[in-house]
Amino acid sequence: MRLFLLFFLFLSGSICSQNSLEDIIGSTKNTSQPITSIFSSTRLINGHTVEMIPKGVGEFRISHRFGTIEEGFYNIFGLDLAQIRLGYDYGISENMMIGLGRSSYKKTYDIFSRVSLIKQTTDNSTPISLQFLFASSIKTLRYGSKIPFMQRLGIINKILIAKKIGKFSIQTSPSLMVHEYNNYNKKIFTSLGLSARYMIGNRVALTTEYHYRFKHKDDGSPSYQDIFERNYNSFGIGIDIETGGHVFQFHFSNSSAMNEQGFIFENDKSWGNGEICFGFNILREFSRGKKSEEKW
Repeated sequence: MRLFLLFFLFLSGSICSQNSLEDIIGSTKNTSQPITSIFSSTRLINGHTVEMIPKGVGEFRISHRFGTIEEGFYNIFGLDLAQIRLGYDYGISENMMIGLGRSSYKKTYDIFSRVSLIKQTTDNSTPISLQFLFASSIKTLRYGSKIPFMQRLGIINKILIAKKIGKFSIQTSPSLMVHEYNNYNKKIFTSLGLSARYMIGNRVALTTEYHYRFKHKDDGSPSYQDIFERNYNSFGIGIDIETGGHVFQFHFSNSSAMNEQGFIFENDKSWGNGEICFGFNILREFSRGKKSEEKW
């Protein structure tokens, strides 16, 4: 009986001590942390995601888009008409990153900056991640006649809103572009992007991406027909494979351009016509520490 009483007093003391310690430092079970790996990369297929590069880390990205596969063996299912983009992104802080790139598509240079405003947390006290993207691109292709500077320059403002639910991640991306098209009096264009990822393994995910362009009222002009009737909404499906410091992204889409102005507002290919392009992205991260010395 005495032994039982001593055991009871010891157990009560332990519980009281534990409760007192948790009162002082807080319970670790309720600690709220930002969710990581909402997506596998800072881009999904073409568009940006809310995934950020850590502070002091650089990311080199090689992107290829082949021609349409419906042309068959004549162009080796698009191999002869490949487009390439080389890009480098850098994490300035935990909430800000910048990047630049150069595409063979119309010899386009692009830059962007992205700022994280809020991040989804593990306890869902903050249910979504929210970011702002500013991007700009300029075409340097030589035309037969002189093209005004503002018809070469495109400016994109975009909001990225994402949420992760278990193995599933979804994102919506309303966009606004400022650009001057030849003989068209409107200079502001809008779109809405939808992106999703589903993890089918620890390092493998299925991805999809769709960008819907909001059309202006038809004014009957040839420029309206060129901009809205001869271009199509961008849609792609793919797979992401993570292997340590590398991420491989393979996909099919109806877009060969790799900057926002190109794949959202100037996409002249259609899934309905069989104009489907195979493409891939390969990226490698570099840090200022020892990992950056690794060969690949």
